[in-house]
Amino acid sequence: MFKLLSAIILTELLTELVVKSEIFRPIRERLGKTGAFFQSLLSCGYCFSVWAAAGVVVLLGVSYPLSGQLLVDYLLSGLIVHRLANYLHNFNDKWLDKYYDIRFTNSIKSE
Repeated sequence: MFKLLSAIILTELLTELVVKSEIFRPIRERLGKTGAFFQSLLSCGYCFSVWAAAGVVVLLGVSYPLSGQLLVDYLLSGLIVHRLANYLHNFNDKWLDKYYDIRFTNSIKSE
């Protein structure tokens, strides 16, 4: 269960980092010029999280015996991690990010 939870959190974290952060902006711009696939992949959190989940599942060895075939089990486990990471992302966007958004705090007074 710990590996699954770690995979979900790591997938959401990597997706946010690559798709939205300033650190990865030059990489997104450079790869975006190589073709429509990379441009779409690096600008769409939902799209990128599929690939992030696939990598995380393989690296952490999060595979559940769902079909009896190892490769199919990794594929299905990756899709499950992808979907659960999207739920975590939606929760963060709708509830937790408001806590840090200056529009919802009183720490900065508008004049």
